[in-house]
Amino acid sequence: MIRFSFFGIPVEIQPWFWVILALLGSSFGQLGGTANEALGIALFVIAGAISIFVHELGHAFAGVICKAKPFIVLHGFGGFAAFPGARFTRMQSFMVTAAGPAIQIVLGVIAAVIWFFMADVSEAFRGFIFDLASVSIFWALLNLIPVYPLDGGQMMAATLGPQRRKLCLQISIAVAVIVAILMLIYTRRIMMPIFMLYFAYQNFQELRETYR
Repeated sequence: MIRFSFFGIPVEIQPWFWVILALLGSSFGQLGGTANEALGIALFVIAGAISIFVHELGHAFAGVICKAKPFIVLHGFGGFAAFPGARFTRMQSFMVTAAGPAIQIVLGVIAAVIWFFMADVSEAFRGFIFDLASVSIFWALLNLIPVYPLDGGQMMAATLGPQRRKLCLQISIAVAVIVAILMLIYTRRIMMPIFMLYFAYQNFQELRETYR
């Protein structure tokens, strides 16, 4: 377990965070370079950690603007920024949630521009920048899918309001299952579909327990 403070924001990184990134890196690492497999996975883990951390910082700093006191946890399924005791309006909740993928996309675009114009650098470093760009843009867009608790799902919940929680959960389940099937068909990779199905199960559990 790693704990530190970043600009006054407590951060905790759990061991499974690194394990899951390494598993993902074994499939996606260094697609933009020719580094050996072990180095490719290591650089993917670093790129993924930077990207996810920046994403959560987006949430956290937006929360600070709304007078909240956040902390960040990076875990096996990504991470989250929490705001104990904070009371956001629906608009504030939407904006705090949107800040994460927004800043992550900005990071990805900057990395993509650097990768495009980069010259006279090692293939490993070029691959690292490619990973940072692709992970940031892909994961930010994936996070915008309307599946709770992804950012898109939380933005949907803020938009619909607490009175339409049941509808939010139903939409989340349907979209998660559809996205999992499409990912499995078109990517032939299992990790992301597992995440989607796990989220569908979480939403189904809440739906069953709350609206029997």
